[in-house]
Amino acid sequence: MPASLNAILPVIGLIAVGYFAVRRGVFAEGQTDILNRFVFVIAAPALLFRNTALTEIPEVVPWGLWLSYYGSMFSALAVGIAVSFVLSPERRMAERTIIGFGSGFSNTVMLGIPVILTAFGDQAATPLFLILAFHGILIFTVTTILLELSTRPASTFRDMVPAVLRSLSGQQVMIALIAGVIWSATGIGLAAPIDLFLEILGMSAIPVALVAVGGTLATVEVRRSISVASYVSVIKLIIHPCIAYTLAVWVFGLPGLWAAVVTVLAAMPTGVFTSVFATRYGAAPGAASSTIMIATLGAAVTVALWLTVFSDYLQ
Repeated sequence: MPASLNAILPVIGLIAVGYFAVRRGVFAEGQTDILNRFVFVIAAPALLFRNTALTEIPEVVPWGLWLSYYGSMFSALAVGIAVSFVLSPERRMAERTIIGFGSGFSNTVMLGIPVILTAFGDQAATPLFLILAFHGILIFTVTTILLELSTRPASTFRDMVPAVLRSLSGQQVMIALIAGVIWSATGIGLAAPIDLFLEILGMSAIPVALVAVGGTLATVEVRRSISVASYVSVIKLIIHPCIAYTLAVWVFGLPGLWAAVVTVLAAMPTGVFTSVFATRYGAAPGAASSTIMIATLGAAVTVALWLTVFSDYLQ
């Protein structure tokens, strides 16, 4: 069996467990929400804080790594907004912002971390968590500003600052990443009992997150806004990772494993916060939920193809 399938099949299997658990009534829909909350509020913050706190910041600032990923992320966001003017001319600017966000925002916590660490092993942790350290801060800030401007055209910079801070302050994942970066900079390290506690708690994030993704997929209505969801998924699953690959390999010449992490993380499907922002601002919530469903299903194929491209680095 190809190594790429060995890496992706366990992930698909755990998603399938969640999907059929909900479809068969083992879990009620509300219980899936509890699993999601456990991941985002407890397990994932523990995983992200520990790994970020223990990640050694390279002496040379990894600008190539950051520019490869963040450059591709914002390029995909811009492409999504631009394409919406052509294919969805009736949409409001706030809805176009959600479309752009869905085109560039990867499901990093619930799929990116499990897939990359499962496929490439612990050696992928350094580039992965260096990317995640500033990923959410950048894209959430930009998206919140765009949504505030489009929903409140008269907003001033002074008005937008509290909105951005509110958007970031409720994100336990974000707080954990920032705290991890600060803790890493102190050089103190983690006491053995605390490190073991965070390791055990963080280990639960990956399987529970994947089961929760499957449970969520079982409740999403794909028929809503399927045309928008289709072209956003194409941008997210094909254009975004292709831009990331071009920047990582041909522009910045990153080491092979780092290029693999950048590209595969970019190839992840649309993240669930797309639906969160869409609901909060009343902007294309149907398109957001449908995109998450279609992109996640399509990623089973496209991610496997990218893992094949980087098969030399699979563990």
